[in-house]
Order: sequence, then structure tokens, then C-alpha cells
Amino acid sequence: SVSTDDAAGAAHAVNYLIAQGHRQIGVLGGNPEVSYTSFLRLEGCKKCFLEHGISFDEQLQYERSRFSYQSAYHAMNRLLKKMPELTSVFIMSDVMAIGAIRALIDQGKRVPEDISVVGFDGIELAEYYNPKLTTVKQSQSQLAFRGVEILLDCIERSAQAIHEIVPFQLVEGESVKQICID
Repeated sequence: SVSTDDAAGAAHAVNYLIAQGHRQIGVLGGNPEVSYTSFLRLEGCKKCFLEHGISFDEQLQYERSRFSYQSAYHAMNRLLKKMPELTSVFIMSDVMAIGAIRALIDQGKRVPEDISVVGFDGIELAEYYNPKLTTVKQSQSQLAFRGVEILLDCIERSAQAIHEIVPFQLVEGESVKQICID
């Protein structure tokens, strides 16, 4: 199998928000009891908060969503009600981030002027969305290429099954604003 280090990618996203001065950070993601990807990304977030000495109240700061525009739209509205002082949000997929940004706009918020947003995946739409989405980009082509290579080695050469981690990168868009650091 081939994957991105989901925990490290999520920690990197939260670390980026903290480096931009954000402390009131929300997280939107899947159900960590059902989705292993969501579990890993949430663990990465928690680790980052802990390393920076910033408390993370999962009941307050984490909102569950399916990985869809509509579900993220509703989840963002719930998160805003729970945490009106929110200055930024890490969202566990770009599709969810786009739905969440629509909710923010419908609530009269501006991205990034009022609330900064970081997504995850690096889908092509993120580059063309307004504002251009800051995201943790996975190399989809490298994931697919290495996955096929490993599979063919297993089939054709009886190679041992392996798990390989493909690097990620943070792609800065226009959806994050640096705020004053106390």
C-alpha cells in the first residue's frame, strides 16, 4: 500500500496556522471512530496543539462531517455556533473546505480576513477556487504510480507486500491570513 503520512500532514497544517498567529483554531473532519484517515489526522492535530502548549477541547473545537460539500457546510455552521471566537479552521479535505467556506460566506464571514482556512488533499479545484485554497497537497500521481508498481511486483515477482509513505507539501494559497502574535 502507499499513503501520505496523514498525522504528520495534519500536524503540519495546524503548525502553519499557529505560525501565522492563530490560537482559536477549529478542526473539521470525519468520524475518527469510523474513518482511520480522520483518526490519524485528528491525532496529528492533537499532537501539534500539545507540542505548542495550546489546549485542544475536542468537544468544542472538533466538528464531524462527511467528506462532502453539503455535510461540511452544515458542520461549519455548527462549529461557528460552538466557537464564535474562531480565527481559523483546519479542514481534513479540500472538498469539505470548499463547503465550509460557503458556510462562512453565508454567515457573513470573509476568508481569510475573518477566518483562515487550510484544507487537505491538494485537489485541482483548490488552485482555482476563490480564495485560492491553502492545502496540504498529496501527490496523487505518485500515490497511484507507486501503488501500481508495488502491486505488479507482488503479482509478477511474488514480492513481499510493503507499505510506503509518499511525501506531502503545504501549498500556500490565499485562504490564510497572518494575525497579530501576542
